[in-house]
Amino acid sequence: MSQPQQIRDESDFDQLPDNIPISATIADILEKKGFIDYFRFVVEVKTKGGSKYLIYRRYREFFNLHQTLENKYSPEDPERPGPNTCALPPLP
Repeated sequence: MSQPQQIRDESDFDQLPDNIPISATIADILEKKGFIDYFRFVVEVKTKGGSKYLIYRRYREFFNLHQTLENKYSPEDPERPGPNTCALPPLP
C-alpha cells in the first residue's frame, strides 16, 4: 500500500486552538437500574492541549448518532472505501 501524499509542507494542526477534540474513546459503560433499566456510555474526549473531559450518553442516544454517521460516511462498497468514507466499528 502506498504512503499518503502530503499536499502541503505544513500542517494546519498547529494552528488549531488547544480546546479542539482530537480523540474520543469509550471509557466505561454504566448500567442504570430503576424504574427504567438502561445503559449509559462514558466517553473520554482528549483535546489538542492535553486536557480531557467526559461525556455521558445513554445507549439509544449513542446508537442514533452511530446510525446517522453510518448513513452519511459508510462506503457503499466496504472493500473499496472512498476518500470521504470510513467503516465504523459495530456497536454491541
